[in-house]
Amino acid sequence: MTGLQSNAAARRPLRVPTAEELPPLVERSSLAVFDEALTFLRIQPGLLLGIAFAVLLPLRLIAAAMPGSALRDARPDQLTDIFIGNIGQPGAIAAAFVTLILESIALLTVASIYGELIASWYSGRSISATDLLVSSIKRSPKIVLAWIICKVLILGGGLATGGLLGVLVGVFLIVVGPVMGAENASPMTAIRRSMNLVSGRFGQATFVYSITGIGAIIMRAMIEFAPSVITQQLRVPLWLSAGVLDLAASVFAMAFTAAASVVMYLDLRVRGEGIDLDMAISRSFHATTQRRGRG
Repeated sequence: MTGLQSNAAARRPLRVPTAEELPPLVERSSLAVFDEALTFLRIQPGLLLGIAFAVLLPLRLIAAAMPGSALRDARPDQLTDIFIGNIGQPGAIAAAFVTLILESIALLTVASIYGELIASWYSGRSISATDLLVSSIKRSPKIVLAWIICKVLILGGGLATGGLLGVLVGVFLIVVGPVMGAENASPMTAIRRSMNLVSGRFGQATFVYSITGIGAIIMRAMIEFAPSVITQQLRVPLWLSAGVLDLAASVFAMAFTAAASVVMYLDLRVRGEGIDLDMAISRSFHATTQRRGRG
């Protein structure tokens, strides 16, 4: 493929899923949120997982470049070094801390991109990969600012109450990312909007927030059993197999978590704002206008 062909492909609008492919705009139970998150990822898995990978990989490389990084200074015979780093190395704790920060920012970024995608899909508006990339880059300073504000609120609440209020604040902020992408909201507007949406369904949001976090941790932990087997079978370095699997697990966990927050955002809007009725009326009006135009 030539450079011109590649550029044209990037600017070609992405396929807009049919109404049957998209998660229905209906009220759903807490467990159904996770089922619909998987449905969302199955719409265009290459695109959605590719977004998570494209966002996460550069941040992983930044983290890997730091002295003491688990990806740089891990001992080849110590599997735990891949995940928590070689604590004996200078800067290992700082590197692990920075890695967590970057992955947290990446999650908010992916959720905002998914929010922008879902808004375009439900409205029937096509968007190209280039437009998606450009809007994501333009939104990145707002994402970082929103992340800082959210963490200040969570840490402030946690320090004041021994952690409990911090968890509760985190629940109220569960859909900040999707709001920023779907509604092109500023950080403070997105935070207020998330709190308003969640306030009507706090119990459900708490369940989704908790189970999503636990599921992501379990998914990441499961990879600890795979590297040694792969190393024995393929005779590759342990740090390589573990590092690749950790990245893959991070991509899947991040994509699923972001998808769950997007589905939760849709559910909250259906319950609190009747967005399903608004969109049905809009489509009906659009179809009527088209028929009149042809007449």
